[in-house]
Amino acid sequence: MPDKAGGQRDALIIGGGHNGLVCAAYLAAGGLKVTVLERRGVVGGAAVTEEFHPGFRNSVAAYTVSLLNPKIIRELDLPAHGLRVVERRCANFLPTADGRYLLTGAGRTQAEVARFSARDAARLAEYGERLEAIADVLRDLVLTTPPNALEGSWRLVLPELMQAARIGGRLRRLDMGLRRELLALFAMSAGDYLDNWFESDPIKAVFGFDGIVGNYASPYTPGSAYVLLHHVFGEVNGKHGVWGHAIGGMGAITQAMARVATARGVELRVSSPVREYKTIAGNSQPVGLGDVAEFGVSTLDQVRACTGTGSASDCGNGASALQPYFAATLK
Repeated sequence: MPDKAGGQRDALIIGGGHNGLVCAAYLAAGGLKVTVLERRGVVGGAAVTEEFHPGFRNSVAAYTVSLLNPKIIRELDLPAHGLRVVERRCANFLPTADGRYLLTGAGRTQAEVARFSARDAARLAEYGERLEAIADVLRDLVLTTPPNALEGSWRLVLPELMQAARIGGRLRRLDMGLRRELLALFAMSAGDYLDNWFESDPIKAVFGFDGIVGNYASPYTPGSAYVLLHHVFGEVNGKHGVWGHAIGGMGAITQAMARVATARGVELRVSSPVREYKTIAGNSQPVGLGDVAEFGVSTLDQVRACTGTGSASDCGNGASALQPYFAATLK
């Protein structure tokens, strides 16, 4: 694919959100010439800072950070490109109907909870320790490639089964009680899980919020207990289970990523919506950019699919190269 200067590009990334920017930066570090196409006039996806009133800027989608992997922060050297994250001093604030309140955060949660229930305050440490023990094992797995679900001969399937066994073996760091609790967290509701631990409504409410934020579900929806684990999974500045704020809003994260990518030679094209990508004869994948002429990329796999608006049925013959069960999910 030719770039703006007429040179050939090796890889094309559709979408300039934080994942696309990170992918582009790593590909460029590996020696590839990369172009990122972003529909909006700014890169960042859900991690953007925008002016919502003259003179006032705010994170307009994602609003707090903890799950940005420290390996990515380190290898992209994001702090050197302007990223600074500070810890949230308080986690959640819950006013109660009787005029009191519950304010949670590092160094204050136990004393706050004790005002409502001494029993619950005494159980907080064990509750946190068990979640942290499970989260610590999962952190060790997060950068491990999961096994593929394959059909065909044992020659293809056996390596994937061995990979699954190796991953399963790492869960043996947990004792049997914690393994059962891990399964329960994936299956139970946040409400039921918290009912098993605590007696006071305020502490269940303030933790229950963590089980549904961004989830649009009842705290008694099966599976919502996992979101409690999700909220202690990340880290900020080396401290596990902590959430923070990026100075300058969430857009500061993706702008730092964009600076890394461009410094490594990535071409970022904004206001470039992708209509479709398809395969033609030979190893060239022309990409339609709205009203912009098609252009080809030499190293993409030969795949036809539809992106952006429209379903698979709107892609003409583009869906024909997809496996039937996958194409059906797009309709």
